[in-house]
Amino acid sequence: MRNPGGVFRVATPCFFWIFLLSAWFIPSVYGQSAYPTPPPLLVITDLKSQGEAAAAEAAAFSEFIRREVTRSGLYRVIDKQSMYSILQAHRFPWPCFELREFVAMGRLLGADRVLAGHVDRQGEKVGVTVRLIDCASEDFLLDLFREKSPCAVEDLIGEWGRSIISELFSIPLEKFSTPTPFPELRPTDTPTPKIPDEILNKYPGMVYVPGGKFVFGSDNGDPCESPCATIDIPSFYIDKTEVTNAAYKRFTDATGYRTPMHWERGVIPSGLEDHPVAWVNWEDATAYAKWSEARLPTEREWEKAARGTDGRIYPWGDYFDSTRCNTWESGIRGTASVGSFPEGESPYHALDMAGNVAEWVADRFQPYPNTATILEKYSENLRVLRGGSWTFNDYYARASHRYPRSPQDRHGSYGFRTARDAEPSQP
Repeated sequence: MRNPGGVFRVATPCFFWIFLLSAWFIPSVYGQSAYPTPPPLLVITDLKSQGEAAAAEAAAFSEFIRREVTRSGLYRVIDKQSMYSILQAHRFPWPCFELREFVAMGRLLGADRVLAGHVDRQGEKVGVTVRLIDCASEDFLLDLFREKSPCAVEDLIGEWGRSIISELFSIPLEKFSTPTPFPELRPTDTPTPKIPDEILNKYPGMVYVPGGKFVFGSDNGDPCESPCATIDIPSFYIDKTEVTNAAYKRFTDATGYRTPMHWERGVIPSGLEDHPVAWVNWEDATAYAKWSEARLPTEREWEKAARGTDGRIYPWGDYFDSTRCNTWESGIRGTASVGSFPEGESPYHALDMAGNVAEWVADRFQPYPNTATILEKYSENLRVLRGGSWTFNDYYARASHRYPRSPQDRHGSYGFRTARDAEPSQP
């Protein structure tokens, strides 16, 4: 809360939580470093306007917080459209004013934390109050007040506003800088043997990936991605694009299976028919795959389909290019129609294998053979998502990146594609 001098005040026990929040993402300097806990899921509500502050000014700062926190890569932020669609579908009373209401909202959305507050303008002076609420403890983690005079809108959604975000979330200011792109290295072409059309086109909507050796994993990413190795796998087929809302509706219509939570009364939101289905968990994806007489790809299959045989970092090469994928840097702030980035295709012509939605694969989150580090987070109870998403930056879109989550988890950036075995006689 704020005292008459506007000084930030936090109860003593909160320093313990501040320490935990700071330590959460600091990599261990020891050899047996634990895999970083998946970033907390955060709800950022639209801050309320008070005094002479226009609603548009408060909304602009709210969106600025969403953008900057997501860019940091240290939190996953529920997009505004999905948040309000779910609240409306569940007839949740809005707006919220009390702590218990924000906690209930966060739990409904499956979030770890909720940010709320207000922007108060009195002439040229602006006061910002922001509170970070923990849904598990049902209490405030932080309560921060800052004011500036004179303060223009450009200050609020500029360096001053960024300093507030940095202090609130214990995010170093350098985390907000534009990510340094990988050097532009053109990979060698992935050799593709001459394959008869009847094999290539056996399953409409799928691409054929010939068996053989390829570079799997990375020694330059998270510990769970190593060791990098050359491995050999059989031929297989994989969907050219992520499964769309329209395709998933055919499944739910035919089976009576539950529809995603943001489909009000089971109807796809208007204009999203050719977008990837989202808000599906691993079990939902597995059920669809079984109905379609397919399966989820393994991690090895998914990675080979994404990067070919030469160990490239992204489906198109070793440098990041925001015009080839739908990640946070692309600025779309939501899913895009599948296949919207044809120049981001993989060596086998699979699309959207970087960004758009993160994709469930079949595997449990387990160490790779011959790994030097056994991580505490390895578990039979976690499954893996691949490919990054529109909510994450370029680091998460690398083809080797692994993202462990509970098979029951759903989010507006989780989707999938399916795979099939190739006949043993096929090359």
